[in-house]
Amino acid sequence: MKSHSDTTAALPRDAGFGMIEIVVSMLLISLLAIAFLPMLVTSLRVSASTTTLASATQLVAAQMEGLRAADPTCEAVTKYAEDLNLNPPVLERQGEKLRPHIEVVGCPVASLDTVSVGVWVDDSTTTRLVQATTLIFVTS
Repeated sequence: MKSHSDTTAALPRDAGFGMIEIVVSMLLISLLAIAFLPMLVTSLRVSASTTTLASATQLVAAQMEGLRAADPTCEAVTKYAEDLNLNPPVLERQGEKLRPHIEVVGCPVASLDTVSVGVWVDDSTTTRLVQATTLIFVTS
């Protein structure tokens, strides 16, 4: 014959998780998620900034190539710069408008010389994002 203690020992008491264990584990997981949230937001901001800088750098490189492809005369380089500054191509990246600008620093007096050319890209707040300067060999 079975006693009362034998029947209670046969019942599984710890089978599965209880409600308290589930609530505690959800609380710990939510605390970890909240701890990593600022790092995720910061990485998204850095990623957007890096994308904008890469686009601005490509725009500067494209304008430098356009300058190098122009006639090697001071007048052609100056005209290219004036045309670009009057009607700059606008590149929109993530809500920001990127505009290139070119500045030609003086044409040479001699028949063969170099001219200094600065190219930069600014955003909608006219903050210079990327800037490059080069010397172009020109004839007068």
